[in-house]
Amino acid sequence: MKVEKTLSSLVLVDSDMRIIPEVLNFTDMLKQKGMSPNTVRGYLNDLKAFYMWLDHEGLLFYEVKAKHIPSFIEFIDGRSGSGRVSPPTLSRYLATLSSFYRYFGAIGGYVEESPVIKVEGYRPFQRRGYFRHITNNWDKNLHNYFKRKHKKKSDRKRLFPDVVTKCYETIESLWNENESLKFRNRLMFKLLYETGYRVSELLHLKIDDFDYPDPTEKTGKIYLIERDTEPPDRQLKTGERTTPVSSKLLQELDDYILYHRPEKEGINYIFVSHSKANLGEAIGRATVEGILKEIELASELRFIRLTPHALRHTHASELQDLGVDVNIIKDRLGHSSIESTAKYAKPSIETLIKAHERYLKSKEGMMFDG
Repeated sequence: MKVEKTLSSLVLVDSDMRIIPEVLNFTDMLKQKGMSPNTVRGYLNDLKAFYMWLDHEGLLFYEVKAKHIPSFIEFIDGRSGSGRVSPPTLSRYLATLSSFYRYFGAIGGYVEESPVIKVEGYRPFQRRGYFRHITNNWDKNLHNYFKRKHKKKSDRKRLFPDVVTKCYETIESLWNENESLKFRNRLMFKLLYETGYRVSELLHLKIDDFDYPDPTEKTGKIYLIERDTEPPDRQLKTGERTTPVSSKLLQELDDYILYHRPEKEGINYIFVSHSKANLGEAIGRATVEGILKEIELASELRFIRLTPHALRHTHASELQDLGVDVNIIKDRLGHSSIESTAKYAKPSIETLIKAHERYLKSKEGMMFDG
């Protein structure tokens, strides 16, 4: 069971390389709803684990009932490597199955009810580690009773200034003997950190997609331009937008293209491979994520996973700390709603402390001040 890439889409295939038809129908629906290739891939990866479990149990997808779900949870717990998947990971699997069964329930003829969502009044036998959780997925009378409790943790996505400095220092040491490769990797890190771009947007950029650097100006612009022929990993998720950046960043982009970037005919993407085997070829998502992982390990970061998403989260949170209007942050990140932006932009504890200190100062001299 694996996820395969065809000319036009991603599909789930079995051990005989046969496409799973019901999964194909489901993912076609997701694409029609406008979901990005990366989101569809996430659904497919979850369904891959589900279909591996179905094979193990000898079940067909429409035969699955609520009584079978604890067995599926034990299956994914066993594959986790730590003996138990995290509450957010379990919630993601359950959400995927809810959407999958909801789709087939809506079109009729396959399933009568979802195995992970039950009607009000159903009393499952006690399962240690699970609890009934109200969900708004279908209506107020439906409950998900498999969701695992999630303890609040500190923000593990955001990088604070000392960590960012450490990452830059690590880049200098890791690729010290290859100036061009060091320049590229530092520039990719900086671009993600200073723009909040998605990795697909970074890979989407071509050599004409930014202003010529003007030393008399403090800022310039990078342009995310919609192109119909882009492969899935380079497509824009939320359409075109213009991003103001520092003139220094534009100068570094220009310097990379002029002095460090290997050239190959027909390749116009800014970021390309520096390896002899693929010199000048456009790099992919795995390369960017691998470089960040290398930086993370060499920097010995604790409680932080260095990913493109973490840098995007950091950029949004730093703007929030500066008091930038949430609508501006929304447009800069390319979000379609304020709610999405609110999930990214989190004020630091230092900002919360300073805000409370200002509040206390405003109360000075009052009769009942604290």
